[in-house]
Amino acid sequence: MRELPEIRQDINDVDEQIRALFLKRMSLALEVAQTKVEHDDKIYKPDREAEILQKRTAGMSDELRLKYAALLQSMIRASREYQYSELLRQKPERFPFHPAKAALDPKTVFYQGVPGAYQELAARALFPQCEPQNVPTWEQVFRSVRDGIADIGVVPVENTTAGTVSEVYDLLLEYDLCINRSYIKKISHCLAAVPGAQLSDIKSVCSHPHALPQCHTFISEHDLEAIEVANTAIAAQNVQKKGDKHLAAICSREAAERYGLEVLAEGINDMKHNETRFIAVSRTLTTQPTDNRIEIAFHIPNVAGSLNTVLDTFAHYGIDMTSIYSRPLRDSPWCYVFYIDFTGNMKGHAVQSLLYQLHEELPYIKVIGSYQVSDATEE
Repeated sequence: MRELPEIRQDINDVDEQIRALFLKRMSLALEVAQTKVEHDDKIYKPDREAEILQKRTAGMSDELRLKYAALLQSMIRASREYQYSELLRQKPERFPFHPAKAALDPKTVFYQGVPGAYQELAARALFPQCEPQNVPTWEQVFRSVRDGIADIGVVPVENTTAGTVSEVYDLLLEYDLCINRSYIKKISHCLAAVPGAQLSDIKSVCSHPHALPQCHTFISEHDLEAIEVANTAIAAQNVQKKGDKHLAAICSREAAERYGLEVLAEGINDMKHNETRFIAVSRTLTTQPTDNRIEIAFHIPNVAGSLNTVLDTFAHYGIDMTSIYSRPLRDSPWCYVFYIDFTGNMKGHAVQSLLYQLHEELPYIKVIGSYQVSDATEE
């Protein structure tokens, strides 16, 4: 029996051979890319790849066949990625997405709810030059932007406690709008009631369906009935209109003050690090040199390992994913649209190569946003 150091030396020798062969294979992949540029040929040919896998793994035991197939698939994917990158260097006009370079200069900004809503505060922070206008529903925000009544809509997409706002993601695709700005606002909920009411008087509390679970502990400790309304500021407005000292609203201090309510308790949300991310949507995809975040939506083939292949592709280009989310496709049971948010700028070569490859290999992909995330846009 051989000693372990001797065996390891042989493994090192094999690894060196594999390294040399890998470099040679990548060099050949570049030659293939150059040929395909000349003949305007596609890089991704799944039937050809399946044939290669079948031939190269023939005669192996089942256990080794699966492992070698995985290694070979990884090598083939690396070759494809290298080819996409090279092709874009030679033919940059093949990049399939064309965002506008001009910065947004909106005149009209819409949000959902009533004055005093967190969405209004976000809209003012994002576009201080505009006077935000309110409409009753998120769908009306999206419809107004699509139809040109509004230049921009500001809506929430995610909260650190309550999670993703699914309806907004669905509306993004339904109305074919794009994300141009992002703003993260710290949320501090207060309990507000009509003047003269005491905390001991309160029996019911109303607020947005996301705000209520964010204050679950406070609501439970005080044995309050939770009532859902469309918006935190609408909750404050309802309390003012009803004038019932047994009813309170969970809202911002700004909303309480706007509607003449007294704040009975502040910072009642369970998680003190409670933040909501708002986005600005418009009809046009834009990109700026300062943008450092991109969001895409895509479908995948109904084949085992399809999603894993997409995720691996991000890693192979050295691109950091910041979130992934899925929603069911309408009229297609058990089929989903995936949303991925990742770091980068659409002018970067690695990002363009990634997006070009996904465009060529997936049944559907849309770039739904390019925007900046920085300390300057968060509070």
